[in-house]
Amino acid sequence: MLVKDPHTAEDLSQETFMKVIRNEHTFKGDSHVKTWIFRIAYTTTISYLRKKHPVLYYFDLHGYTPKNERSSEEIVLLNSQQQQFYEALHQLKPSYQQVILLRKIQGFSTKEASAILNWSDGKVKMSLSRALVAFKKELEKGGFSNETLI
Repeated sequence: MLVKDPHTAEDLSQETFMKVIRNEHTFKGDSHVKTWIFRIAYTTTISYLRKKHPVLYYFDLHGYTPKNERSSEEIVLLNSQQQQFYEALHQLKPSYQQVILLRKIQGFSTKEASAILNWSDGKVKMSLSRALVAFKKELEKGGFSNETLI
């Protein structure tokens, strides 16, 4: 999602797992293995983005496929809402985007997110709280309300 290119994502995944293999002896067991690997993937990706200095597009808006059969009208509405959702998220500052991605989209716990971002638990909680308020304001600017979401 961060690099918006499947081939680059595959390359970064491969680089991540090479780092995992080379550095498995440094894993202390202080966190879950999944968190440790995700932290390596996150830092590998951020390093790549910093080196390349691209315009950051965090989401591929065309990759959605609905799970249930829906009418054409529902699919158009859902795709439009999804695009507005990600555009609103993209308007937030990067730290807010990151914490929402990890906690609400990826489903990591506060402790896991704090390990990945190298933040304290308190900073993750406070940032998430502030990020959700800012995100709600961005959605409302775009005309979203609880009633308009599918």
